[in-house]
Amino acid sequence: MNFKKKTLLTSSLLSLAIASSALIAKEEAPQANSAPQANSAPQANSAPQAATAKAAETAGATASGDTVVATVNGDKIMKSTLDGYLSMLKRSGRSDPQAALDDLVATEIALQEAKKSDILKRPDVQKQIADFKRNVLLTTWTKEKVGEFKISDDEIKKAYDERVAKLASKEYNARHILLKTEDEAKAVIKELEGGADFAKLAKEKSTGPSASNGGSLGWFKAQTMVPAFANAVKAMKKGEISKEPVKTQFGYHVIKVEDVRDAKLPTMESLKPQLERMLAQKKMLAYMEELKKTADIKIMLPEQKKQEPAKTGEQEK
Repeated sequence: MNFKKKTLLTSSLLSLAIASSALIAKEEAPQANSAPQANSAPQANSAPQAATAKAAETAGATASGDTVVATVNGDKIMKSTLDGYLSMLKRSGRSDPQAALDDLVATEIALQEAKKSDILKRPDVQKQIADFKRNVLLTTWTKEKVGEFKISDDEIKKAYDERVAKLASKEYNARHILLKTEDEAKAVIKELEGGADFAKLAKEKSTGPSASNGGSLGWFKAQTMVPAFANAVKAMKKGEISKEPVKTQFGYHVIKVEDVRDAKLPTMESLKPQLERMLAQKKMLAYMEELKKTADIKIMLPEQKKQEPAKTGEQEK
């Protein structure tokens, strides 16, 4: 094997080891309220009986319908493992089953060699394994517990009403002319009061990117603009031009509100999944607070003293 091939194999093994870890983590932590996938690894409670296992093994299949796609020194690589790995590879545009199987074979060879070492006996590795098990246990329990909470239609309706109440009820179609100084802006307002065309003046004098479009900003919600601009727009009526320049960090604006309409709010049905998650999380937090009340908690960490704010130069004088 030449140096180039060795390098490619090493790179492949490292990439696959990372991918395999992600796959194992995904398989170890099942999603809440989700049905098992057809290509998932066989569960412990579906293991075949001793007699059936021997027959299934001879046929290259397990009782769950999984099949052996390769063996490495007698250790099997199952089709479910290949399918799971392929599903990850497809996200990056790779879909060749043979190439994927070659990766798994290379990984199995590396794994068998790794098992010959004392790696699993090392304290730091044992801690990583313990941390991984702890995280899987905690994540799985949390997802399952959250799934147990019942969310009523009334709770969803209340959460929806609170959500839409915070959303903008109006949308505005406006133009603006951006100028560097207040005097320039006041001069433009006088020209407009004298009957000058707003779009034409915007093209001639505005320093903003919308100048070429006659200062048009199209339809927008006020909260998407900087506060000073938004407040000015909300106080104006359709067809009105600002009587004074509006100062922002960009300069001085002369604004014309072309039109105003009611904002299209999201339907309750479209927000329902999001609201259900939010409500379930709130119930989970409340549940945890109740558990905390009855838990025997002892804090050994010394209380940190609050640092006094540093004195400014004026205070020091």
